[in-house]
Amino acid sequence: MKVLYLIRHGQTQWNVQRRMQGRLDSPLTDVGIEQAHAHGRLLKAAAGVSALIVSPSGRTRETAYIVNSYLHGSVDYADELLERDMGEWSGMTMDEVSQSFPAAFRQRQEDPYHFTPPGGENLRDMLERVTVFLDDLRSSEHAEIALVTHQIMSRVIVSSLLEFDEAETNRVVHPNDVVYRLQFDSNRISISHFLSGDGPRDGLLQHSDGETIARLDTRDTDERI
Repeated sequence: MKVLYLIRHGQTQWNVQRRMQGRLDSPLTDVGIEQAHAHGRLLKAAAGVSALIVSPSGRTRETAYIVNSYLHGSVDYADELLERDMGEWSGMTMDEVSQSFPAAFRQRQEDPYHFTPPGGENLRDMLERVTVFLDDLRSSEHAEIALVTHQIMSRVIVSSLLEFDEAETNRVVHPNDVVYRLQFDSNRISISHFLSGDGPRDGLLQHSDGETIARLDTRDTDERI
């Protein structure tokens, strides 16, 4: 594998309502459906992707079905790509969480990387469940692969491959209309992004002082992938 595309599912109804979906689900909005079409047109134009690996959630399946209508490639599903399990917080907004779980909400603000929602998982748990999956990608017969996954899992994947520390990991964002492209050259990884099919643009999107910024990342890594 030489190129990895990371696709977040299109906008959903709960994204609009700012509800945490986790292992629950909600359908794509009209905007989300068009975002999925834009991702499909982008990958078709790239003319290299022949395989999709998809989280089995409904919103990612719906996105992948639209994307693959342009590619007609192979589609496999991987539980490792599921979104963070939000436990008892699933389906809630952050305002609802802060009112119902005030102590836990404060803990999340103090340590978002290690905090575990009641009955859920934290980012380290997610890293452990996806690490072997990422290692196995190196044996794929496909030179270019697209993963269709979720906001927080995408954050974990990018951070793992680029060997980010915990603070850097917390800042990574993946909007619904963005596709990340990671290119592997020997032990070097370069990342760029496409916005609504437009690009490539250098770097990775991160939060900084409340703003979303593009940060250029080219990392020397080991040979895990």
